[in-house]
Amino acid sequence: MKTKIELLILVIMFLLSSFLIYTFVEPNTKDYTVSEDEINFKNEYEEINGKKIENTDYSYMNISIQDNNAVEYKDETEIIDILKTGTGVIYFGFPECPWCRNLVPVLVNTISDYSAGPIYYFNARSIRDTKSLDENGNIVVEKEGTKEYYEIVDILKDHLGSYDGLNDESIKRLYFPTVVFVKDGEIKQVHIGTVDSQEDPFTPLNEEQNTELVSMLEGGIESTFDIMCDESC
Repeated sequence: MKTKIELLILVIMFLLSSFLIYTFVEPNTKDYTVSEDEINFKNEYEEINGKKIENTDYSYMNISIQDNNAVEYKDETEIIDILKTGTGVIYFGFPECPWCRNLVPVLVNTISDYSAGPIYYFNARSIRDTKSLDENGNIVVEKEGTKEYYEIVDILKDHLGSYDGLNDESIKRLYFPTVVFVKDGEIKQVHIGTVDSQEDPFTPLNEEQNTELVSMLEGGIESTFDIMCDESC
């Protein structure tokens, strides 16, 4: 009789613990509703996985982006407002950019680890200018950028590199990928590209490079959201 009572107690304790785990742990992930922006971003970057790039011997690198990626699409006006007065993480890039495809999964995962979203996403490719030098060394504007593009560049000018090939360091350009960490309109950190040691964007980051990139992004996150990291981060 005593054995049966002890067994019954064990069964009750097991059921109770299972209930508590389901109630207080599972909903944190199970009840998360993936937004339309998150779905669109995942699809936008994953749908070209493995596809051959026209007129090259390369294919787009296969990447996987988590469903709850914290991405919110913003237009250029909204991005400017965030840069001037807002707080958050801004990602400039586009899915066909091979450097972007190396950065994006790392950015999304790192933001998720810190619960530091959203990631404000804007593909500035279509509003960017295109310039070159003619045979006499004069700058030729092949495509003018929009006023919003130049405003973004002006806000970020102290953090951006010069336009390659123009021999004029005063002319800045927004290259992709660029990640901006901004707090109350103050630019805390700007990260461009992936890591210096990556020379071929069609070769995935190795473990050491991935760790280095995570560390760089963590610095921006911590300075933006005043996060004091410990062993649990």
